[in-house]
Amino acid sequence: MSTNDDTDTDAQAQSDVDYEEDRLQSTRRNAAKFFAALGGAAAVGSFAVTGLYGLDESARSGGPDYNYQTLYTQGTRVVDGEGNPVTVDAIPQGSGESMTVFPEKEGGGALKVPIATTLLVRFSQDAYEEPTMLDGTAQGYSAYSATCTHAGCTVSQRTGPNDQNFLCPCHQSVFNPLQGAKVVGGPAPRPLPQLPVGIAEEGDQLIIATGPFEAHIGVE
Repeated sequence: MSTNDDTDTDAQAQSDVDYEEDRLQSTRRNAAKFFAALGGAAAVGSFAVTGLYGLDESARSGGPDYNYQTLYTQGTRVVDGEGNPVTVDAIPQGSGESMTVFPEKEGGGALKVPIATTLLVRFSQDAYEEPTMLDGTAQGYSAYSATCTHAGCTVSQRTGPNDQNFLCPCHQSVFNPLQGAKVVGGPAPRPLPQLPVGIAEEGDQLIIATGPFEAHIGVE
């Protein structure tokens, strides 16, 4: 039997779906406005942290209720599986190689919850095409959620010409990181959400998030 609570829950669920669809379509269009407000630093592959967010303010993911908006925030350092901050020379420029990374926890270390697993890849900067959030790339780096949008498996393999594309081993969904991780094969219904990244201009040139993931992670 239906109740008012059930009706409210269904309405809220539909509202959430509509919100996510609108966000996925609009985030990439609006991203340039965000970076323009930062003086255009990200457009040339750098992000001025000092005086804006500060690396000591990174990784404010707080609490167990992680989601695409809270895993990374502006200024969160990207770290490897051992919790070491990732520097700009971690992957050779133009190589197309990738590594698995995580947001830094408050106090240091890698935040290793499943939905935090992130794919960091580096191509030539001019290799990226729309619908990639181009202002969310830096010196050839781009980053995407490693959680497949089909069934929530971890995207952990490469395939295609020169192993360019990401492959989910569970049901063979294929994503093209040079085109916003759009689906180019398999049953996944939507791209892997992109994480905008930049390079800290001072110190060790660390790779940092310049905002949260653009859309809901995994299965909607």
